[in-house]
Amino acid sequence: MSAMLHANVKLLGGYAQHIEAEAKERGVSKNALVTDYALRGIEAAREQKDSDLRSFERRMVATILAGRGDIEAVLSELDTLVAMFDLFVKLMLLHLPEPTLDEAEAVQSSALTRYDRFIKQVAATGFDGSRPRAMRKIAQLLEERLSLERLPNVVDVAPNE
Repeated sequence: MSAMLHANVKLLGGYAQHIEAEAKERGVSKNALVTDYALRGIEAAREQKDSDLRSFERRMVATILAGRGDIEAVLSELDTLVAMFDLFVKLMLLHLPEPTLDEAEAVQSSALTRYDRFIKQVAATGFDGSRPRAMRKIAQLLEERLSLERLPNVVDVAPNE
């Protein structure tokens, strides 16, 4: 059994004039029109609560997706650095002979001096703005490689001689 509610509504000014004009225009009673507006208001309030929750969810999802993109960018830079470091270590281990014991102290002192110079050079010339120059060059090379991979297979034909 549905509940029934009777209510008295008092409208003044522009609201009252609007209801009277619309009731005449639509050919309905003022009570029916006020009831229609009340029902629409209740539905709009329900939808507003749902809409607020949905908009909050959308903002959260957008934030998470933006964060995921930032994390992927950092991971790709980290992958590049790991690859560079791995290559550097392999080259060092393959191409540098091990020092003899009597030369070890002099080699270590020289290595520390060269390391200090290397750090100063990296700080002075290794960056273009806030990004390492090597990262920019690697990114350009990767872009070129990817753009070449995207091209359809093209067969080079030598001109007739």
